[in-house]
Amino acid sequence: MREQRRVQVNDVKGITILGTGRSGTSFLANCLANNGIFAGDCTGSTRENLAVRQLNDSYLEQYYQGKTRSKLPYGVLPDSEIKVNPEYKERAIRVVDGMNHSVTEATGGSSWWNPSPKYWFFKDPRTTLLHDMWVDQCDIMIGVFRNPVEVVNSYMKLLDVYYPGESKAEGFVNMLDYWKRFNQSLIHAFNHYDKPKWMLDFNGDVNAQMDRLFDELGIPDSVHTYDKGKVENLSDDIYDDTAVETIYSQLKQLKNLQ
Repeated sequence: MREQRRVQVNDVKGITILGTGRSGTSFLANCLANNGIFAGDCTGSTRENLAVRQLNDSYLEQYYQGKTRSKLPYGVLPDSEIKVNPEYKERAIRVVDGMNHSVTEATGGSSWWNPSPKYWFFKDPRTTLLHDMWVDQCDIMIGVFRNPVEVVNSYMKLLDVYYPGESKAEGFVNMLDYWKRFNQSLIHAFNHYDKPKWMLDFNGDVNAQMDRLFDELGIPDSVHTYDKGKVENLSDDIYDDTAVETIYSQLKQLKNLQ
């Protein structure tokens, strides 16, 4: 199969958001969109790009043939980093090319709509696990992490959605495994890819980190307000689990916004 390369469009840069669900990815996506960053056709408040979701759905359906599905959110918990085949990488390139051209056509080459360089972004938490399909096609990575206690507690409120009829104890174990696996892939992606990248800690001063991020991206007059009242005061709590402690410590070391 002939290798394709992403079409380069002057002054257009793509951003991919990586991180687990319930960790701040939707807040970040809405901040970008509310500041004029192109998101394409998306779901409602979660701002998940429909083309990206469709391709992720398709790949994961293929990936799971002959395998036992996890009951985790998004139905995936691979044992190791997923290596995506060339066909799907080419399909990802076509999605990214479409975003590049949409931004160029929307702005008409003018600078009033957005600063230069102009940006687009996409978000689907499963992209964290499928980074091999997406990150090479983008120019910038923004990672998001949140204390595992808060993520698991947030998901436990949706227990009946993900695990109808399942006990809270079983749901708790599954949700904690989900946090560990996604964040292992987030750490791998940040250590593996050599490109501009920022990591946000949603138990830190989110508004200050967002100010710094928008300054780094060259986006003026950013609009964002993170309501700390929505965050449980659990940032110093941690589960008695060596793997969780190690992963959380590594995430904090990767944080590069203050």
